[in-house]
Amino acid sequence: MKKILVIEDNEALRDNIEEILELEGFDVIAARNGEEGVHKAQEFLPDLIVSDVNMPLMDGFEVLAALRDDSSPKTKTIPFIFLTVKKTLQDIRTGMKLGADDYLPKPFNNSELVEAVNKRLKMRHDIVAEETEKYDELKNVVGLPITEVIDEPLKNIERLANLLSGDTAEIILSDVAEIAKLIENDAHKLRKNIIKIIYFYRVEALKKNEEELATLRELKTEEPANQIKLISEELATDFGRNTDLYVHADSSTLLFPEEFLRFCIKELVENAFKYSARNCPVKVMGSVDNGFYNITVQDQGIGFASSSMDQIRPYAKLSKSKYVSEGLGLGLYNIKCLVELFDGSIEMETESGAGTAISILLKTA
Repeated sequence: MKKILVIEDNEALRDNIEEILELEGFDVIAARNGEEGVHKAQEFLPDLIVSDVNMPLMDGFEVLAALRDDSSPKTKTIPFIFLTVKKTLQDIRTGMKLGADDYLPKPFNNSELVEAVNKRLKMRHDIVAEETEKYDELKNVVGLPITEVIDEPLKNIERLANLLSGDTAEIILSDVAEIAKLIENDAHKLRKNIIKIIYFYRVEALKKNEEELATLRELKTEEPANQIKLISEELATDFGRNTDLYVHADSSTLLFPEEFLRFCIKELVENAFKYSARNCPVKVMGSVDNGFYNITVQDQGIGFASSSMDQIRPYAKLSKSKYVSEGLGLGLYNIKCLVELFDGSIEMETESGAGTAISILLKTA
């Protein structure tokens, strides 16, 4: 049975509303003024609140503000219907700003009251159902990947550390060095994944913070060719593939923070080496083109099943090939969002089994 809180200082009207709603099968809680209404809302957590606007002690707007306050998380989302003699534009604006869901002008008949209540309850039910579905989907595609990519290297580090902290009498020096190297590798893997997760949440926050974004748009990268060459050569060395790398980048100045440029290049070049075989070329090129700087990373690796940018989503992978190592699927999504936040674009040409070429276009100064 749905609980409805009625806040109304007029006793006759309050009793009338209570009777109408009880006949419709609702469990009705009544409050004689705004102050009492706030206390009962916090105590009983009703499914919906019907409140008068003009009341002693606390008016309806003050009641709504108190229940929508951050210090009252349990009442923030309760649907709220105002009862008002006048439905002025100013009243509507005030109510909507505070989070009111509807207005019911006085006088109203039984059917209008019941219809308004049922409409808001249904909308609330639909919203909760949709949010539950989204949460379940997010839990499936987000929670599990994060748990796996963080938990697996952590467990390895813990096991290896236990070896070193246990009885070391039988461990020779070469074994210690090997164990230390394994710990270093897992720590490196863990750090890379955590950086991707941090960038993901940073990017999502930037989308909603115009002030910070405006500040970052003032930053420039001088001579991106130096960063492109340095990062590409470092990664080629890490993968033992110096002879597979070809780098050529023109001089320019980018309207893009150097920190973000380094992140994008590292992700793209690392993926090119990761998803291609030894002795297959990896080309990294940078050139100026009509006010944009085009950075293209091309490999002859396994490729993706789809080249659609629509497939680039957080925690989603473009390919399910058995040759692809497990990961979060955040790299390309982070790059795409960063580039687009700075009025750039990303393009991809790929063919399964033949390789991939990904280009990012960044505005030049």
